[in-house]
Amino acid sequence: TSGQSVVDGLILEEYKNTQVKEPIEKRGIDSNVWIWEPPNYTKDYIVCADVSRGDSTDYSAFHILDIESLEQVAEYKGKPTSDLFAEMLYTTGVEYKEAMLVVENNNVGFSVLEKLLEKGYKNVYHSKKGSHQFVEQHAALGDSSVVPGFTTSLKTRPLIIAKFEEFIRNKVLTIYSKRLANELDTFIWKNGRPEAQRGYNDDLVMAAAIGCW
Repeated sequence: TSGQSVVDGLILEEYKNTQVKEPIEKRGIDSNVWIWEPPNYTKDYIVCADVSRGDSTDYSAFHILDIESLEQVAEYKGKPTSDLFAEMLYTTGVEYKEAMLVVENNNVGFSVLEKLLEKGYKNVYHSKKGSHQFVEQHAALGDSSVVPGFTTSLKTRPLIIAKFEEFIRNKVLTIYSKRLANELDTFIWKNGRPEAQRGYNDDLVMAAAIGCW
């Protein structure tokens, strides 16, 4: 129904009451990098990022997820330039055990991905054009049918949102961030499309959805 929350309100309220908590550290120039767990070198991580389109209401965001437990260990939301965001992703990925960087490859996102590859990051997500089939980075080099990053399109957007909602409903994903919970409060169905209410944003939601997918 148009106007209804994508995530059931009762489930979201339970998350807020049982999981959401303050980070153990806030870092960065704007203190917008929130850390709940420092790197653990017995674990593997994924960094999933949504890149700002560049308008005044849009943010760049990323989450770090523990791959095995699907637990949120860190998060960022802010308005850095594309080169600064690429630097943040690079240093964060290195810190968290050369985590796989999954970056949305929209126009500005592609610029971020180019900078990451120029800097020699060894674990950037690549996929086949059209099919979105994962391809190892070393196998992607020189293959024109493969693109770096994740493509959010009319085809993939409903799929990644559905996966995200499924993971939350079944308590597969552990969310600690009140910023993400607040975005979910205003993430609704609008004319059959899941999106933020007017005047709000969904950058953390989309980054998390990419990570779940």
